[in-house]
Amino acid sequence: MAIPGYDLNRDRYPGLDRTRAGLGGSVPQQTITGYTVFKEKRLYKSLRDIALLRDKTFRSGYGVLEIGTVLAVDLNGDCYPYIPDTISLQDVGRVFLKQDAADTQTDIVVDYYESFKLAVGDVIKITDDGSTTFENGTIDSIARDPATGLATITLDGNLTGAFAVSDDANIYLKGDGTGVAVDAANKGSLAAYILDMEVDTGGGPVAKGGYGSVLMSNAVIYQDACVGMDAQAITDLGNVSTDNPYYILR
Repeated sequence: MAIPGYDLNRDRYPGLDRTRAGLGGSVPQQTITGYTVFKEKRLYKSLRDIALLRDKTFRSGYGVLEIGTVLAVDLNGDCYPYIPDTISLQDVGRVFLKQDAADTQTDIVVDYYESFKLAVGDVIKITDDGSTTFENGTIDSIARDPATGLATITLDGNLTGAFAVSDDANIYLKGDGTGVAVDAANKGSLAAYILDMEVDTGGGPVAKGGYGSVLMSNAVIYQDACVGMDAQAITDLGNVSTDNPYYILR
């Protein structure tokens, strides 16, 4: 299973795929095939120079985060993708279950590479499309098996509900830091910033995290450039108004 962030086309540098091996003769041949044209994603309608930005560190394992991604902050102060209200298989912040999880069990089985978004000690949320609540859990251990492509996440206590793969069961990092049960209105993921640049956090066992700038205020940005923005994120950010096709950050 590919990490969603790495589904993006990374062939941006002229020359990397311009040559091919010679087909014969003693002189190496070169076949010019052209190269992929890279188009910069547009976020700002207003001047970026006047926006209030801040440098932040990013959790590892989330692949390439697009400019405009709405961000939450973990308990260590690192940024990671905010979790929207609607469950989507394209949401890079979620780790989807590979096997059903029954109530009373402590283990959750996920994809091997996706498991590197999480670490021992993290407080997570467990949910699916069939749930009306978001269950808390703390990761006690993670057993990763590259041979099977699976990882088993063991919680420090039993699940109280059952979560089905057919209902898009998933887990994700708790990001509001309150440590209390939450309802569907805030779901334990609090929007804090908007990503000002593309950041590569890495993926799998070699992921190292990233460093980049985030947008805080004083900008007009394109709505269609924002990844993960929803009504709850607008409420969380507190300084966002809508003027189609823009978001205005005061």
